[in-house]
Amino acid sequence: MNRSGEVDPEFFEKLWRATYRRARRPVEGVLVAEGAAASLTTEIFENLLDRYKSRPPDAEFSAEAMEGAYDHSRHNVSSDRTEQENPQLWHDPEDTRYERNLDLGRLKKKNKGGFSDREWNDLDPILRPFGFHLLLRKGLGNQDAEDVYLETFAELARERAKDGKAPIESIVVFEEVIPLFSKMVQFRAIDWRRRQSALKNQPNTQSSFEDLTEREDGAMQFEDESADPGRSLGALSFDEIYRQCGEILTECQWQLIFTVYVSQSATMGELCEDPEVLGKLGLEASHSISKKRRILNEALEEALAKLQKCLLS
Repeated sequence: MNRSGEVDPEFFEKLWRATYRRARRPVEGVLVAEGAAASLTTEIFENLLDRYKSRPPDAEFSAEAMEGAYDHSRHNVSSDRTEQENPQLWHDPEDTRYERNLDLGRLKKKNKGGFSDREWNDLDPILRPFGFHLLLRKGLGNQDAEDVYLETFAELARERAKDGKAPIESIVVFEEVIPLFSKMVQFRAIDWRRRQSALKNQPNTQSSFEDLTEREDGAMQFEDESADPGRSLGALSFDEIYRQCGEILTECQWQLIFTVYVSQSATMGELCEDPEVLGKLGLEASHSISKKRRILNEALEEALAKLQKCLLS
């Protein structure tokens, strides 16, 4: 649409193609049929064109279209799977990360004792390789990785105090469980490093002189940080930045920085739909997508500014 409300063909065509691609692949591992994706994209555009009587900013219109494709496509897949009792429906046949989808309805089924369906027995073998890959890459030893993994797995079924819902209940299609669990594992790894850093900063917390002098993590206490003053800030790893600036940012800011810039495990649009993120930013699900993005961007910019000041001081 141009400023007078007429359709801008070039903008419309590019956005339609992008929205169609998102409707066909709303999340990794889901592949919707071409006809169904095209039908959904057309419906989204018709609704948006009816809503806007004059041309809104391109970014706002694009965000509405893409978010609509992401949200409606997932829910359509979920409804189709439930109606046909087929968890594999619309699963990408080229996705070989695991053998088969589990029945999400059974995983989300609760009774007085919590989540106890036998489908949970098959979830651990799927998530364990992804969890351990992330944890070992973050430098956790095998036993520490096992502890953090088990804590995170248990958290999937733990109801949150604020809404009485467990993380597993927040996903719409089974394919979302891997990115959700990966994000949770990464946050747990950050918490683990924070606890370890706090212990190392306390005097006499190591069990022996050998722990202080011979263990790699213990020896860090005695590093001369001025030994390499010319080291470029760009060469610092995330773990090094976190070690130097751990107390500068809030837990929420660290999570945003890690998710967006380090693990890249969620898009800005996906964060804008995450109830936990919205709550920490003081936002409601009913707020407009433009307001959510503005507040999220402001939070990220503030966090980056604090990190820059800390690293340059």
